[in-house]
This record gives sequence, C-alpha cells and structure tokens, in this order.
Amino acid sequence: MTKLYLGLCVLVFALTSVSGGVSLLGLSNSEALRWGALFYAPGARLTRQEPWRYLSAMFVHSGLLHIFFNGTALWDFGRATERRLGSARFVIVFILTGVAGFVLSELWYSWRAVAATTLGASGGLFGLIGCLIGYLYARKDPVWKDFLIRVVVFSAILAIALPVNNAAHFGGFACGVPLGYLFYRERRPWRRNAVLAVIAGLLVLASFASIGLSYASPVWRAVRQAEIERGMIH
Repeated sequence: MTKLYLGLCVLVFALTSVSGGVSLLGLSNSEALRWGALFYAPGARLTRQEPWRYLSAMFVHSGLLHIFFNGTALWDFGRATERRLGSARFVIVFILTGVAGFVLSELWYSWRAVAATTLGASGGLFGLIGCLIGYLYARKDPVWKDFLIRVVVFSAILAIALPVNNAAHFGGFACGVPLGYLFYRERRPWRRNAVLAVIAGLLVLASFASIGLSYASPVWRAVRQAEIERGMIH
C-alpha cells in the first residue's frame, strides 16, 4: 500500500506536468484544483460543495521539491508503519490523518479569514509519524524519541524548502499519535483484520474516485478561464 500511494502521488504529479506544466516552484491554481487541491476563501468553502477534496488534495503536489520531499517521507515512514501495523491499518491511518489535517487547516484559514490553496500528502505523513510515535510509546520502545527528533528535522526541512501548511501538519500528527497507541493496545487484533481490510479497500477506491471527481468539476475550468482573461496563463 505504501508503493500504491506513492505511485498515485507520482501519477498525479505526472498528469499535472503533462496537462498544464509544472515548474520547480509550483503550478497554477486552476491546474491544482483540476486534480483535487483545496481552496479556502473568506465566506466560501469549496469543500461544502465538493467534500471529496479533503481526500484528493493529499495526492496533488505543487512542484518538484514538493513531490520529492513528500515522496521520500512517504517511502520512509509509510514502510515503517506498514511493517508494524499491516497494510489495512496503514491505509486507514494515512487517509484519516491526512483528511484530519486538511479539516483543521480549513478551520484555521477560515478563522484567519485568509484565502489559500493547499495540497500535498504532508498531513498524512505527519499522521504516520505520529502513529509510529504513539505505537512505540505504547510498547515502551525508546525508539519513539528518535522518531520525534525526525519530526522536528522533517518539519524544519519543509519550512526552509517550501511554504508549509502547519495546521495540516499538526492536525495529522495529533490524529496519528492516539491511533498508533490504540492499534498497539488492541486485544485480539486478528478479529478485526477482515473488517479493516474492507474499510481500507473502500478508502483506496475513494482515493482514486476523488481525483476523478475533481477533474470532472466545473470549478477548475472557471478558475482557468479567469486566469486566461487576466493573462496569468495562456
């Protein structure tokens, strides 16, 4: 599942590159919205009409640096989580924490009355890190401290290299820690394996469907037309 989600992120990045062009630093708002990004504006929440964007936004990345850092982190922390919890629980943690991060992000931007476009897997990545810390802490494994240091380092690198959404990072991390703790404390976890596998399968299908729904949305076309009229793109 780590490979699948890394592949999905790379696929969407390739599609943005082919369809609208992507640079080292970013892409246009319309192209980001086309593939599933979230947009917040005072008094206007796009997610009220298109709630699937809480999910699709996880797989859209704004540039080469963005996909490189997030892809590397997903490969690292995703495999570590999947080895310990299994594929189904990995999917559930990654998706739930990513969505939780964007929900908190939307609340934050709404409270500040700031317009913003946000995207990327980092909320889910911080969720995976939080999950690992919660899991290792529950089993009294001192390695959890090493993972906490990696959080600080990863956050610092992102803050230096890219404009970051700290609210999404915090929301994902805060959701991931208790999930990791609870998954370690599960009694007879094999009894839930079949149910969790079904839930994970549905989340995988929803991940692909959310991108298709975003592509079919009229919102990005309207934004692109406005960008053309303003001479922002050709």
